[in-house]
Amino acid sequence: MQGAVLVLSGPSAVGKTSIANELLKNDSRVSRVVTCTTRPIRPGERDGIDYIFLNRESFEERLHAGDFVEHSTVYGNYYGILRQTIIDIVEEGKIPLLLVNWEGYRKIKKVFPDSTCGIFLLPPALEDLEKRIRGRSQDSELVIQKRLSEAEDDMTHASEFEYQVINADLSVAVEEILRIINDVCL
Repeated sequence: MQGAVLVLSGPSAVGKTSIANELLKNDSRVSRVVTCTTRPIRPGERDGIDYIFLNRESFEERLHAGDFVEHSTVYGNYYGILRQTIIDIVEEGKIPLLLVNWEGYRKIKKVFPDSTCGIFLLPPALEDLEKRIRGRSQDSELVIQKRLSEAEDDMTHASEFEYQVINADLSVAVEEILRIINDVCL
């Protein structure tokens, strides 16, 4: 497969979704890879846009057929990225953009070893990440502490990625990633 596969990863609340949205707005070559899931559709979500919603049986059939480049189970629901979705985007001459954890990155890198460009997003400091998590005002103290512990563990994997970008300022981080895309993906 020719073309680059762009993977963004990093701890919870580091700004992956915000950066991805900015990349999609600012670079028409970048195309978001839509993830499959078995979780129920939520109000306002659109099948094929936000997620590809599959029933459990369909997901498992595709899983056993080897259709997923990466998959996981979160809170009892399957999530997975179809290999063909990535290939289709590359064949359109675009750069597939995936947001996955470090374990997902490893799996994608195994399937597309010469094409994958991994960028790990880091907070300026753990305290900044804690402020962002607390600023969401949606988690209990126990959940916040668990997220922070997981974030610290996630950050120990940053060196596995080709690039590390500190997200202290969204626009600066986006510009740095756009430079990486221009240097690596063209």
